Amino acid sequence: MKMGIMGAALVGYLILVGGVDAQLTAGKDLVKTRVVLSVDNVHPGSAFQAAVIAELKEGWHINAHRPTLEYLIPTELTLEPVQGLTFGEIQYPKPARLRFAFADQELDVYQGRIIMRFPVTVSRDVSPGEIVIKGMLQYQACNDQMCLAPVRLPVTIPIRIVGLDQPSRPIHTDIFGAGGLTIPPGETSAGEAESSPSRIAQLMEEQGLLLTLLSIFVLGLGLNLTPCVYPMIPITLGYFSHQSEGRTSRVFVLALMYLLGIAITYSTLGVVAALTGQMFGAFLQNPWVLMGIAGIMILLALSLFGVYHIRPPQFLMAKVSGQSGGGLVGALSMGLVVGIVAAPCVGPITIGLLTYVGATGNPWLGFWMFFFLSLGLGAPYVVLGTFSGGLKKLPKSGVWMIWVERLFGFLLIGLALYFVAPLLPDALVPWAVFALAVVAGIYLGWIEKSSTGGRVFYWLKKTVGVMCLLIGAFAIMPRTPAAAITWQHYDPAVLEQARREGKPVILDFYADWCIPCRELDRFTFSDERVIEATEPFVMVKVDMTQYESPEAERLRRQFNVSGVPTIIFLDAQGREVEEARVVGYLKADEFLRRIQRARAAR
Repeated sequence: MKMGIMGAALVGYLILVGGVDAQLTAGKDLVKTRVVLSVDNVHPGSAFQAAVIAELKEGWHINAHRPTLEYLIPTELTLEPVQGLTFGEIQYPKPARLRFAFADQELDVYQGRIIMRFPVTVSRDVSPGEIVIKGMLQYQACNDQMCLAPVRLPVTIPIRIVGLDQPSRPIHTDIFGAGGLTIPPGETSAGEAESSPSRIAQLMEEQGLLLTLLSIFVLGLGLNLTPCVYPMIPITLGYFSHQSEGRTSRVFVLALMYLLGIAITYSTLGVVAALTGQMFGAFLQNPWVLMGIAGIMILLALSLFGVYHIRPPQFLMAKVSGQSGGGLVGALSMGLVVGIVAAPCVGPITIGLLTYVGATGNPWLGFWMFFFLSLGLGAPYVVLGTFSGGLKKLPKSGVWMIWVERLFGFLLIGLALYFVAPLLPDALVPWAVFALAVVAGIYLGWIEKSSTGGRVFYWLKKTVGVMCLLIGAFAIMPRTPAAAITWQHYDPAVLEQARREGKPVILDFYADWCIPCRELDRFTFSDERVIEATEPFVMVKVDMTQYESPEAERLRRQFNVSGVPTIIFLDAQGREVEEARVVGYLKADEFLRRIQRARAAR
């Protein structure tokens, strides 16, 4: 009898042990993992994104990366160091907040498909071949009644390093945006720039290379509508008005060489972006570069005031065209200069294109994308240059063209002031605008004596003069201080306090020399609707003026910031709302839509 009892106890014990063992085994079986990369091939010196995707069995959940209760086991992905590779911060998905029978409060958990992304930067000296990233995924699976033992699941991520002669194209665009921007498909609003990395990746995936290049050509045409690009108009008029002797066909060829100069500038930009995998926003808006650009505009303005005429070196003209005063090299040189002058203006607009090209690491793709962009940007000036060749054939054109050149000369001086304004004291800028506007108004309206003898031109001059005077008066007009956003300077303690208090955060990465940053402060952040909508947020300014300093570099890596301005939204738990991230200038209406996205993700 005693033996029977002992046998039954032993059988019960074995059943219990077997059940526990089965439970431990089931914890591993509940999660299936796979890994994906944002590109099919990886180039040395480039950057890409990797993702670990965990598929969890229905009816089960795992704790969030930052669990609600301290004693809960967090879901965490850890990576082993690999020589030649640098890993960025791992981005975890937004958890669901659910209530379970075993808990008294709602818990942050993951269910179904869990995607964990992280950026990878490849050193330039990495040799082609296979590299394996090894890691460990820790989690604890639970259902509504029970929790299984924690599991540590090994993860391996193979990557293929190839030479620059082999292409690298984006893949898995449903998971990644290009260049580190993880924007889910369908999240791009109608107001966003068509050059956003996710949009370009989607075009490449759905329409192929040809239609993507045509779309970029149209984007280049659209860049001519931006205020910064219009210095090309007086440059074109000023140069071709002196090169228009002879047949129209010759002027057309010169205009094509002018376009080629622009194309060389931007195609080189695309190739360098692909080879370095870096953004150019900081370089193009460096204070010294801004002063250099302003200096070039002043020099061009002086030529429009008749101080001198822009002419290529005579020895080059003699070699190329056999005649003085013009030639193919002169037109090409002017195109190169114009491309450099316009680069800081179109740079913020094409930031998505630069990011995409830098992420692919494909120099040929970078060349052709920026070549088509420059074709769109420069094509109207082929027509303009050819047309300007006929301006001198118009009756009395030489008289009124002098006044037009002076007008564009003042516009160039105004743009020079626009570029250096971020470097000047705020109180000085309105008075500088006032002085320039008053001088321009008096000169163009009354002192400059050019005339066609017609009353229309006479009243046009007077109208322009009065408008300039009004602009000057408006610049120094006292303004009633409006409501403003209360900003705090960046401090990790500020972010930690906001997380403890459950408050969302807006981080504005700016620099004193950044023109789009000033535009954001002047137009977007001063809008009453934006001020009201941002009241629930902790507003933090992150100063990136010393862009290459160790502190700025650390922050750029920590928050995956490629250039300024960049605006990041953090939810109440301190996690970034990726689909709301802002890169570049946005008007108030579009910024309000980003705020709505951030609120919807809370």
